[in-house]
Amino acid sequence: MKSNYDRVTDINNYKMYVLYGSTLITLLLTVNEKIEFTKNYPWALDYISVVIAINLMLIVLYLILDFRATYVFSRAERTRTLQYLDNSFDTNFAGRKVEGYFSQDTLNAGFYKLSVNCFENIFHTFSIAKEMQFKTYFKAGVVIIVFMFSSAVGDKGLVRSLIEAILPLTLLQDGIKLALFISRLESLLDNFKSFFTSIKTAGFENKEPEAMRYVIEYETTLSWASIPMDSSIFKLFQSQLAIDWDELKSEYNIID
Repeated sequence: MKSNYDRVTDINNYKMYVLYGSTLITLLLTVNEKIEFTKNYPWALDYISVVIAINLMLIVLYLILDFRATYVFSRAERTRTLQYLDNSFDTNFAGRKVEGYFSQDTLNAGFYKLSVNCFENIFHTFSIAKEMQFKTYFKAGVVIIVFMFSSAVGDKGLVRSLIEAILPLTLLQDGIKLALFISRLESLLDNFKSFFTSIKTAGFENKEPEAMRYVIEYETTLSWASIPMDSSIFKLFQSQLAIDWDELKSEYNIID
């Protein structure tokens, strides 16, 4: 049975196909309007109108899929949070325990384990998000360039121009959000490194409030961004991330 994260991945793949299709149609329509290829073929004008309508429907479909992905992702995140608490405090809020998600199952349940789990989450999320930058920015750049080209040389009405602007503006927003997301994660990762440096000598006693503050900041950042991590990138770097995390645990005296 597929998890909600798998469903989000499937929906995002559908979104990509819709995005590529709409971008290609927009480019072809613009080229046709510029060189007037169909001018000598009056019968083709009806087909052009149909293609324009299909393109507009693809844009609407993209927005529907985007909304659906956000909804399913929020459900997946709720389950992840409950499983995160279950692993940290040895509870069963999620209804079933998750196996293999965290790498320090031998730690005693409690706030210290919660902090270590969050440290691991931030490290992995930050590392994967950084690797997602090129793909995200490249995709946004291509669509924005096509839209700007279409706006500059195309001959279309205001309504069509506004609707076609939805996709590049959405991708631009996604790119900006990813940049801010990475910046916040980097700051939180530095905070956790400082936190675990301090408890190497002072111990964890009376550090629960500070730990909870960073945990809440991380969860708030995830909720604000609502950015699914790219599963293909995670699988590509999974082994190296596991090695890097083990090195971090050794550096900060996190003993399983």
